[in-house]
Formats: sequence, structure tokens, C-alpha cells
Amino acid sequence: MLVERFSTGRVRPKQAARGARRYLPGAWSSATLPVNVFLVHHPDGLCLFDAGQTADAARPGYFPRWHPFLRLARFELQQEDEIGAQIDPATVRWVVLSHLHTDHVGGIGPFAGAEVIVSRVEWERAQGVRGRLRGYLLQQWPLPEPVQVDLVGPPVGPFAGSFDVAGDGRLVLVPTPGHTPGHVALIARDEESGFFVGGDVAESRDDLPAEIADFCEQERLTVLLAHDGDG
Repeated sequence: MLVERFSTGRVRPKQAARGARRYLPGAWSSATLPVNVFLVHHPDGLCLFDAGQTADAARPGYFPRWHPFLRLARFELQQEDEIGAQIDPATVRWVVLSHLHTDHVGGIGPFAGAEVIVSRVEWERAQGVRGRLRGYLLQQWPLPEPVQVDLVGPPVGPFAGSFDVAGDGRLVLVPTPGHTPGHVALIARDEESGFFVGGDVAESRDDLPAEIADFCEQERLTVLLAHDGDG
């Protein structure tokens, strides 16, 4: 199975990983991380995992000034870095969203012709005032409501349930709560190769939860993450 990686710009975090100092102006890290999305080639069509960031996120005023949580990262990209500028949106059949933070959904606008899939838990948590307080920006969602799925299919390895996107076992969503309660990952595989496309389940492969790392090793799945510079 072919899986392509695209970077939709870079994100610069604060120097401090924790503590109140993160919320003060300045003190940005000298290092940046990629904002990766992945295009999975399925026999029945292309599946985009996450939509990456929008170039609007690099301009002043995009994030609410009152929300300190949304000022912990600085996004560095231009319009040509958006995923809709790097691939033809009309060729994409499915867009699977790991979760609804802005660096995973900001580039969703051009994909109105695709079937956009998100977990029901994640969509519901992003609604209304409570959703805004949690750091979601659904007021900027440019498309009709996505397909909301419940992962009530058979367990897969350490994962309590599943949802089969294409109906043939090649694109299977599994629940990976932690970063957000409704976060999901994608297991993409065929007879020749397999991938665990994990979104924000971890920042790097070394940070994977032990049960997921063991599962990927046993199943020979290549791990692909949203902010891992190695893949």
C-alpha cells in the first residue's frame, strides 16, 4: 500500500513544555515541528488522513486573543503549503480527521467533494461555547457537517473498537483517546505493507504508548505521526 506524506508548514512551540511561563508573550522555541498529513492510496480511491493547517493561522487575528491555549504554538506556512494546493482535492474520496484541533482541520475547505469522517465523540465535544473553551475553532468550519462515526466494530489488538472506512479491512479506524477523548488513528494495510497513521497519539515514535508500540511491531506496521520529522 502506498502512503504519501505531505507537510503543511511548521509549528513552533514555546520553550517551556509546562508551567505558567508558556502563557507569557515570547519565549518561543528555536526548533519547529512539521504539520504532516498522509495520503493513502486505496483501490477504491484516495484517503487523506488529516487536512493540516491553513495559511490563515499564520496571520494576526486568526486565533482568539482571549484564549491562552491557542497562543501556545506559532504556525509558519503560506498558501502553497496548504494540502489543497499540493494535491487535487477532487481526487480524494475520503478525508479522515484524527481530531478537530486547528492544525488537523485547518485545510479542510477545498475537500467539499470528499466524504469527511470524524468520530462522533470528537464532533460533539467541539460544539458550542464548551467547544471553544476546549480550544476548538468550529466557528470557522467551512463545510457541511462531516460523517460522524461510532467505533463499535470488532476490537483490533489493544484497541477497544473499530470502524471500517472502505468495508474491506484496508482502512480501519481505531480509538486512541488521550490527546482528545475522540481522537482516532488509522490502520492502513494490504497484503504487502501496513501503516499505523497516528495523528497526535504521540509526538514521536519513541513516545508511543507501550501497548501501541508493541502492536505495531508485532503487526509490522510503519508508524506515521503528525509532528514527527522522521515520517
